[in-house]
Amino acid sequence: MKAQNLEKMTWFNEPEQWVIKNNSLIMQVTPKSDYWRISHYGFTVDDAPFYYGNYGGEFEAKVKLTGGYKDRFDQMGL
Repeated sequence: MKAQNLEKMTWFNEPEQWVIKNNSLIMQVTPKSDYWRISHYGFTVDDAPFYYGNYGGEFEAKVKLTGGYKDRFDQMGL
């Protein structure tokens, strides 16, 4: 099975700064962006960058996430 080509994925809320280098996505997350789905505060937000591909059937995902976390609740994931 071949690994997904990062060049063929799609952006939702594309950030201003990003690059694919050595089969890795490196990006600068848009400040003050987030994903919250119907929080206990009563709001929904979906303005953060999201890079994705569509797949069918079973698949396995292997990822490594690193970041320069600075503020409380800074996080990223799959």
